[in-house]
Amino acid sequence: MSELINHITPLTRGIIWLVAEESPSNQHYAHIDYLLDGLLTSNLVTAKNLSSRLVIGENFNKPLYVMIIREIKRQEIDSFVSLIKKDLGPENDIAVIDETNTLEKLKNELKDIHTHLRSI
Repeated sequence: MSELINHITPLTRGIIWLVAEESPSNQHYAHIDYLLDGLLTSNLVTAKNLSSRLVIGENFNKPLYVMIIREIKRQEIDSFVSLIKKDLGPENDIAVIDETNTLEKLKNELKDIHTHLRSI
């Protein structure tokens, strides 16, 4: 399949996607939608043009938190961090897809989970 899917393991608890264009034409869209069993497409159809969205799927019988960020808003990032933190053990990771080169700007907001971040 894709490089993205090859990086998602049973220990992956989340994906942070800093998206340039959230549409089916994006190279990562189909793979993330596949990992979420179609929930991304369903969510995009019902709630368009959000600054960010959180979709929770399942990965090897554990939650998979996918945060799609179009526009950085501190409160939304903080909510994601507080939600995912409770499911992170030392062995877990969070895949990061940074299409907008803005991950560096989020260092402060992601400080509680920074050891789990893995750029793809």
